[in-house]
Amino acid sequence: MYSIDSRSAIPVYEQLKRQIVLRIVSDRLDEGEKLPSIRELAAALKINPNTVVKTYRQLETDGFVASRKGLGVFISTEARELQGDRNEIFKELTDDYISKAGGLGLKADEIMKGLSDRLKGEIEYDKNE
Repeated sequence: MYSIDSRSAIPVYEQLKRQIVLRIVSDRLDEGEKLPSIRELAAALKINPNTVVKTYRQLETDGFVASRKGLGVFISTEARELQGDRNEIFKELTDDYISKAGGLGLKADEIMKGLSDRLKGEIEYDKNE
């Protein structure tokens, strides 16, 4: 499902929003698919329901979801057209990664090597499947 990093400087609603958008643009959530109810998601993540409300409202404003009174929140049919946001999401993820790696005291060359090694490992893993 979704996860929240309580140690992150990124607000909880933004963490949740990024995860949902990432699942939409990477085709892991389909058009018309229902998102968890506000209470259900808040309970699962142990967060305030108002945080989920804020996240869902922002997603709706951005065109990723549509709420249907009494039925819930669903992935918008327009969400696939928002694929341009994929680059923005990638930039945000990259910035977050660089910030965290830098916070560990890693230098740019160490970050690049670690990322390169990780990607090579993923490629090898994919070949072995």
